[in-house]
Amino acid sequence: MDSEQCHKRAREIIRQVGRRDMKRVAQELNIKVLYNENFTKLLGMYFYQWRNRFIFLNANLDDIWQNMVLAHEIGHDQLHRELAKQTQLQEFELFRLNSRTEYEANAFAAHLLMDTDTVYAELKDGCDEFTLAQKMNCNINLALVKLQEMAKLGYDIRPSEAIDSQFFKKIRI
Repeated sequence: MDSEQCHKRAREIIRQVGRRDMKRVAQELNIKVLYNENFTKLLGMYFYQWRNRFIFLNANLDDIWQNMVLAHEIGHDQLHRELAKQTQLQEFELFRLNSRTEYEANAFAAHLLMDTDTVYAELKDGCDEFTLAQKMNCNINLALVKLQEMAKLGYDIRPSEAIDSQFFKKIRI
């Protein structure tokens, strides 16, 4: 899915749900979210079988990380469901930016979590990338993915290329 289609689909979902609460988004999309307190390194996983869609989520994550991981896994649901029918999309790939599938899920998550018009207004008001990430309640690297996607959509911004592709693997649970 290209940047335009990804952005459009994420906006449609947010318009349908009415807010950027990923638990609510998953519920509205009929995705069952199951929490596991025994995950030590696994952040989340999308699973599809027999027309049932599940996100397994690490219950030890704080609200901001839960929201980001949920958004990423919802991205897999929306973009890669056919792939998930063949195999589980597991966390060991999560947020690897050199994987097209993972980058697309990140881009989708960034669009779900951050309103494009709000992000653009913040940037035009002089907000730097780190402050933007804080205002948007997300990791700097996900904010940078959003900015890269906005540049692809034609916004006159120049995002940093210095994304840490392993940022989700480095969190401490």
